[in-house]
Amino acid sequence: MAISTGENRHIMQELGIPLKKLLELPVFHGSRILAGNSGLGRLVTGVNIMEVPDIVNWVKPGQLLVTTGFAIRDNQEAQQSLVPSLARLGLAGICIKTRRYLETIPPPMLQLADAYEFPLVELPPDVGFADLIYEVLSAILHEQSAFLLQMLDVHSALMKIMIEGGGLQKIAFTLASLVNNSVYISDILNDRHACSCVNWPENEIDVLLAAAKAKAAPGDGLYQRINNRLELAINDRSIGCFYMPLTVASECYGSIYIWETMRPLNSSDISTIERLAVMTALEIARERSLREVERRYSNEFLNHLLSGRIEDEKLELEHARKLGWDLERNYVVGLAWPLPSREDARHLPNQETKNRVLRELPSRMLEQGVHCLVGTKGDYLVILLAVEDRGLSARQINELARKQMKTVQECLTCAFTGWEVRIGLGRFYPGLKGLQQSYQEAKQALRISENLPGRRGVIAFNDLGIYRFIYSRDREKEVNNYLQETLGKLLEYDREKNTELIRTLQAYFEHHGNLKKVSEALFTHYNTILYRLERIQEISGMDLNCPEDRFNLEVALKLLNGKVENK
Repeated sequence: MAISTGENRHIMQELGIPLKKLLELPVFHGSRILAGNSGLGRLVTGVNIMEVPDIVNWVKPGQLLVTTGFAIRDNQEAQQSLVPSLARLGLAGICIKTRRYLETIPPPMLQLADAYEFPLVELPPDVGFADLIYEVLSAILHEQSAFLLQMLDVHSALMKIMIEGGGLQKIAFTLASLVNNSVYISDILNDRHACSCVNWPENEIDVLLAAAKAKAAPGDGLYQRINNRLELAINDRSIGCFYMPLTVASECYGSIYIWETMRPLNSSDISTIERLAVMTALEIARERSLREVERRYSNEFLNHLLSGRIEDEKLELEHARKLGWDLERNYVVGLAWPLPSREDARHLPNQETKNRVLRELPSRMLEQGVHCLVGTKGDYLVILLAVEDRGLSARQINELARKQMKTVQECLTCAFTGWEVRIGLGRFYPGLKGLQQSYQEAKQALRISENLPGRRGVIAFNDLGIYRFIYSRDREKEVNNYLQETLGKLLEYDREKNTELIRTLQAYFEHHGNLKKVSEALFTHYNTILYRLERIQEISGMDLNCPEDRFNLEVALKLLNGKVENK
């Protein structure tokens, strides 16, 4: 697994000591920095001695060059070309012992050293090269030994995390401990984050995060070198910030932020961060795999509930509890389908977008006070919307579900940018087996909406009316269902109680709602007609003051009369 931190980032591959720190050694006592002060942060990884004119053929990047100037003492051209050549080769600096072959450093060399930010140090006449080389190499070896010891600690920490199965928070804590600074890890694939603070209140991590994001524009803010950190001004403090995106095979998994709330980072810290970055990417990938497996099992169970054979509801409820689903509630089913809303939206939403919707939609709806379960069936996004049926009629439940599903549709429209989201909504039926009927209705509502250009957003099966059997593939079956839903309870009541509610309803429509004429036509007292109409509304759940309900009842009566005449 290759971890990339951006094209512009460069981490020193060899350990060394900044020249400024090296000049503090006793062997450099009496030395003077004559030029190139701005380059004192260059890392010294070795020492070389110059006593030949073609020294540029024998030096390596990171070396500190020591000389008496013998090889260039009488050669002005060599004096002027030496500093630019060494600087271009990446040397750390040059130390010249004067008063033997060179009385003073030639001014052109000093000017070039400043121009190239290449440190030029004058050594005292009594310094011994052997002593200088010994002390410099000893300091470098000491630095490398300390680095190796730190890497052993890092290795032990990594092994411990792997053995104990530590998650994102454990990695953040370990990294903060190793670099002794505050750490924040963002996992954008699984919508997680973890932080561990050092010398900073953990409840104020957002202050650090906001400052870092405000300072660095998208694509910028990459920590390129130890001496080029992003500086943040926070609460009258100047705090360095390290930002490392976690990119695997061109896919961004997340990022790591390190703030220097305790001390500046050094080269070994960068190596530590790189090693922990690999562990972090592996942890993010592992979590995604686990969630994909869980999502697949959940989806298989959802498909079983919607179209499988349910024989033991208790067993199904127990299975649901293991998946973290509460199927003790009652649900209505919605099916969502994205459609391009403009010509430039040509590509289907990618799988990562769908996964993000599946991950985020339940929590977003819960913030609105709505409980839902989500999954997929084929190309559809399935939403099981929890409904409360206590004290509400079926009509009221379906109307409430339609309003809540509009909130779902708004969330999905924001998620699927550039797409129009249609949702087919089934009706409420109690129990697990009711989900299958609600699902079939949601699917039918979505399919019928394809023939109704004016229908947008949430298309509720309950609101389709006669379109249900106009566009139905099995018209006879749908007509019977329509009659059962609109007049079924009234017909049953008339049979059981020997009443005339259906006949009264027919007269009501025949006389255009004129109750006096209905009373005369049925030879029934006016108050009795009023009572019957109230019972019709109570039993059927229809509202005669609602134009749509009146239309559906009248159509149902005509269909009923047609079936009777055909017998």
